[in-house]
Amino acid sequence: MTDAAFNLLQLEQRPNWYDHLSAVERAMQESDRIYDVRHEYGWDGDDGGDWGPNPLKPGEDILEKDWEEELGLPFPEDFDEADSYVYALMEIIGKYKDDPVLMAHAVALRAADYLGNLGQPTLGKIRGQLRGSYVLRNFDD
Repeated sequence: MTDAAFNLLQLEQRPNWYDHLSAVERAMQESDRIYDVRHEYGWDGDDGGDWGPNPLKPGEDILEKDWEEELGLPFPEDFDEADSYVYALMEIIGKYKDDPVLMAHAVALRAADYLGNLGQPTLGKIRGQLRGSYVLRNFDD
C-alpha cells in the first residue's frame, strides 16, 4: 500500500486523520532517533523489550526497565557529555572490579583525562604520574 493510499484509507476511517498526522510523524521520528542512539551504545531489542550493555557487569545485558533503577543512569538518548563520562567510568569499574588497586588507578586516569580535556591545565602532571604508575605499567590488558 502506498503512502497516499494509506492516508486516504485513514481519512476514510478517521475524519480527523490529518489533524494528528504531524504529531504521529514527529513521534515516529523521535522513535527512530532513540533507536539510533541506543544502537550506537550497543543496545538491542527483542519481544521482551530493549536490552543495554550493563557497564558494571561487562558482557552482560540489562533490561530497559531495570536500567535507571539498578544503574541510576539516564537512557542513552538522554545522555549529555557528563553522563557519557559516568557511563565510561562505570565500564572501567566493571572491567576492573576484581582488582581494586587497578580499578582506582584506571578511574583516576580517566577522570584526569576528562578534566584535562575540559581545559584544566594543572592535570598534565597528574595524568603523567598515573600513566607511569607501577600499577598501570605492569598491567597486561
